[in-house]
Amino acid sequence: MYGWLLVLVIGAGALTATLRLGPHYIDYNIILGVADRLPVDDVHTMPREQIREHFKKQLRVENFRTPIDEIMSIQRDGTRTVLDITYERREHMLYNVDVVLTFSEQRTYQ
Repeated sequence: MYGWLLVLVIGAGALTATLRLGPHYIDYNIILGVADRLPVDDVHTMPREQIREHFKKQLRVENFRTPIDEIMSIQRDGTRTVLDITYERREHMLYNVDVVLTFSEQRTYQ
């Protein structure tokens, strides 16, 4: 009897974690998908505002509400453009337990 109760509690905990954390992983994959749709050959010549506008339009289509300036920065030097995508979310699990999810990726275009 107690064994089944333990299995039920562990299963409920795993389901709760999946339902609360899973959407953040999906959101991050959406952001990476938008970065993949950038025209690779033209990124280095595109103005920063045009890159941001590309992300804003694509994320609006995906119904993503976090402002792009919070998750992406653009660094440029003479020969390359680096998109630094950093996405961080805090999710409340139960009582006083919070989980912080941090995702980070850099894309370099030349």
